[in-house]
Amino acid sequence: MLGVKKMKKSKIICLVVCMLMIVTMFPAVGLSIQTGETKNLNITQLRNQPPGPAYASMPSLDTIEDTPIMREHPEKTAATMDDLVISIIEQVDESIFLSYEENLTVNGPRPTGSSSCIAAAEYMYEQFQNMGLAVRYHQWSNGGYTSDNVEATLNGTDETSDQIYIICAHYDTVSAGPGADDDTSGTAAVLIAALIMSQYQFNHTIKFVAFSGEEQGMLGSEVYAQEAASQGWNIVGVLNCDMISYAVSANDGSNLIVFEDTASDWLYTYTVSINTKYNEYIQLTLEYGGDTWGSDHWYFWQYGYSALFYFEYTETPYYHTSQDTIAHINATYAVKNMRLIFATLAELAEGEPLSNPPATPVLTGPDSGLTNEMYTFNAVTTDPDGDDIYYLFNWGDGHNSGWLGPFISGTPATGSYVWNTPGSYDITVKAKDDNGVESGMSPAHTIIIDPAIQIETITGGLFKVKTVLKNNGASAATNVPWWINLSGGILLLGKTTKGTIPTIAAGDSVTVSSGIIIGFGKTVITINADTTITSQNATVILFFIKTP
Repeated sequence: MLGVKKMKKSKIICLVVCMLMIVTMFPAVGLSIQTGETKNLNITQLRNQPPGPAYASMPSLDTIEDTPIMREHPEKTAATMDDLVISIIEQVDESIFLSYEENLTVNGPRPTGSSSCIAAAEYMYEQFQNMGLAVRYHQWSNGGYTSDNVEATLNGTDETSDQIYIICAHYDTVSAGPGADDDTSGTAAVLIAALIMSQYQFNHTIKFVAFSGEEQGMLGSEVYAQEAASQGWNIVGVLNCDMISYAVSANDGSNLIVFEDTASDWLYTYTVSINTKYNEYIQLTLEYGGDTWGSDHWYFWQYGYSALFYFEYTETPYYHTSQDTIAHINATYAVKNMRLIFATLAELAEGEPLSNPPATPVLTGPDSGLTNEMYTFNAVTTDPDGDDIYYLFNWGDGHNSGWLGPFISGTPATGSYVWNTPGSYDITVKAKDDNGVESGMSPAHTIIIDPAIQIETITGGLFKVKTVLKNNGASAATNVPWWINLSGGILLLGKTTKGTIPTIAAGDSVTVSSGIIIGFGKTVITINADTTITSQNATVILFFIKTP
């Protein structure tokens, strides 16, 4: 019996050991591993935590709330292969990345508030401005520091959309080194995104933002996110690039960590789908990082905005030291990461090829006319993309036609106008396509407008002055005001006479006369009829008016 008991005990021990080996060697049933993504269900993964700001302490994990505010986000369809997105990400290469790295690190460390930090802000402002973007300094004061975030905006073409997408990084560094990886790599990514995407148009607005004050505890992004929330900005997604260029092994250079919070899970899923669809051009595997403090995405989370934090797979050992230099970054790895981030941004903002403007219109029409008559002008142009065209005529007197159209490309358009005042008018016209892209302004076409009512003769005689008014227009003139005035000499009676002619038919003449005039001396007779004024010298001899 004792031998049997020992045998049973040995079998039990053997069975337990085998079960432990099976559990150890094979994954649990139900946890699927997808190509291009690894996702640990443990939200806080301390192994992958980024270093965080140099001069601020990380809060206790117990005090970190996962998205205290929840906002709705629009439904986004799954990513599909898009030639426009491919054209964007194929423009990202090592040389342009290293060029921005060199320009940003040339002045050494950029601690917040330092002259080198200010110089970097000025450099970025100028770069954004040269790209044709709307740029501003966003000044902030926080935690005893004052500095500027730099924001460039590419406005969306959909006038019904208030959606905003942000790509961001921090351009300040620690005092010890130039921060080639932390975070010049992310700042260069923001500049490159702006450089490339400014060549395209997007349905929704994109903001390219470089923050300062990150190393002091995300001071600049805290103020920015707070102001955005207080002003009701509809920020749908934020893509934060912080330390994306360190890789010393093939494994380092093929993986990227993406941090998110619960409210941003949809955005994480979206960037994963982008990575899968464009994997031929990106060649990365994404590792799920869960949530984390430590960078400029944090305060967007606190105000309920969806945000992702892209972070290198293996943290550089040189961060916050003098050795964080270009010599210790991997431009090829940075390009992969930027391609993923840019593709995600372009798909979210719904990019479109930049429309080409129509050619400058050709303008034809009359070069002379009369007041109160309508004149018609023709304009024609073509659109290189075959888009429909709208025309805007400027009439040279501060008025315009408003946008007329649409017209098929190459089809003439007409605009008509009436001038009420004699003069010389320079008429111009411009065109736009149905994407709102405008042509140049046409050369000016000059028209001389003369008065329709002509003063033909002025005669004197006994007691009165008479004048003949003729309507040279093509239509009847109605309610034509007239005025006869004598100035100079001694006038006892009849200095001024006024009246209105109800109608002067086209081509007809009407004679009007002054009231009784009595006086002495030389005088000047002035006739005003509608917009026409004529003067003539005369002499009054008691009740006789002598004219030449």
